[in-house]
Amino acid sequence: MKAPRALVMTISLNALEHLGINLYSNIPAVLSEIVANAWDADANKVQITIDKANEKIVIEDDGHGMDRDGVIDRFLTVGFKRRDVIGDTTPSGRKPMGRKGIGKLSTFSIAQLVEVYTVSGTEKTAFKMDREVIRKAIAGKTEEHYSPDEIKTWPTNLQKGTRI
Repeated sequence: MKAPRALVMTISLNALEHLGINLYSNIPAVLSEIVANAWDADANKVQITIDKANEKIVIEDDGHGMDRDGVIDRFLTVGFKRRDVIGDTTPSGRKPMGRKGIGKLSTFSIAQLVEVYTVSGTEKTAFKMDREVIRKAIAGKTEEHYSPDEIKTWPTNLQKGTRI
């Protein structure tokens, strides 16, 4: 059995700086981006939990989720052109809402730390991304790419879809 591929976000960090991590200025706009991603994943249900006391927002869907290659090739590839690779409809026939492959960056407008848990079939992938570590990489204080930290624990109540 070969070793799993490393989780690496592929984008020129200079381009990320020009795009700007702060794509949106308010929480509803960010949530709408994540809900649009759930729509594109053929989710029938999206649950948003806002915990003001702990300054935490959790968005969970029951879509088809992503396997490790999907995380690397689609989620961690900023600017992934879904229509060019997958087509003009989702597996269930929906017209996808995502266009530019950058909406996932919107989460950094409202959070310093973003955790992603996603399951496709029996394959589970979990990782966390830190806005400040990404900013240091952009400023040239670290490597030319950003590798999110893998999360080894898994929430027992997530059996399908994606949780951010």
